[in-house]
Amino acid sequence: MDEVPETALDLARLDLARLVDELTVLDQRRVDIGESLVHLEYLYSRMGARQQADAARKAFQEKYVGRIYELADGLRT
Repeated sequence: MDEVPETALDLARLDLARLVDELTVLDQRRVDIGESLVHLEYLYSRMGARQQADAARKAFQEKYVGRIYELADGLRT
C-alpha cells in the first residue's frame, strides 16, 4: 500500500484494500473470542461450575453464533 494514488479510482481501491484488511483482523478476533468462550464452557463444566458453564455457552450461542446467522441472513437479501 505504498502506492501514491493518482485518481479517485485508485483512492477507492486503496480504501477497499484497507477495509478488507480491517475486516480480516476483526474476523480473526471474533474467531478467537468464540474459541475462548468454548474453552471457558469446557473448563467450567470440568470444575462443576454449572451456572458459569451455562453462561459461557449462552454467550457463545447468542452473541457469537447468533451474529453469524444474522450476517448470513443479510447476505441472502
